[in-house]
Amino acid sequence: KSDRSGKLVTIASGIAGDKDALPIRANARVLATTLKAGERAEYAPQNKRNLYLVPAAGSVEVNGVRVNARDGAAIRDEAKLTITALEDSELVLVDAA
Repeated sequence: KSDRSGKLVTIASGIAGDKDALPIRANARVLATTLKAGERAEYAPQNKRNLYLVPAAGSVEVNGVRVNARDGAAIRDEAKLTITALEDSELVLVDAA
């Protein structure tokens, strides 16, 4: 977990150029992070991507919208995500075509 603290880390990917990630057969990327309360992480998806964010623990605010543990947020047409932890949180973000 320590290597994911405070930043989004690609843990699985089928996108060319993603190194050190578990290879998957999909045009997708799975990222994860742990954030302490008040910490922020950012992610800028490529155009026309579908994002799905799920906090496994804690609650976060994504571009001003609160997302609680085990809630899912489907996100489209955002140039950049700013994820702020409202409490200590662990989350997964899926970026798919």
